[in-house]
Amino acid sequence: MSRYRVRVVGSHEDRWLRDVRELYLEDCGPARYARRAAVIAALPTVTWRGHTLYTIRCNGDFGKGPHLMNVPESLLWSLISLERFLCPFHR
Repeated sequence: MSRYRVRVVGSHEDRWLRDVRELYLEDCGPARYARRAAVIAALPTVTWRGHTLYTIRCNGDFGKGPHLMNVPESLLWSLISLERFLCPFHR
């Protein structure tokens, strides 16, 4: 029997977060960067193994349907739209 474990937070999360923020600022500009930062700051947070995760809604329409997911901040910066998020199980 094999065990399947999803790695939620990578070992280089700080570096990834810095890089993805810089890319977002470069691609979208300072106004959209400030809006995204405000939206991320307003999301509920949980602490998991010493890491801060942000709670976002998965909009999957099958299986368990829409549900809440806890994701690292770097993922939130790399998404095109926070309103259309789908977890890996709904893709």
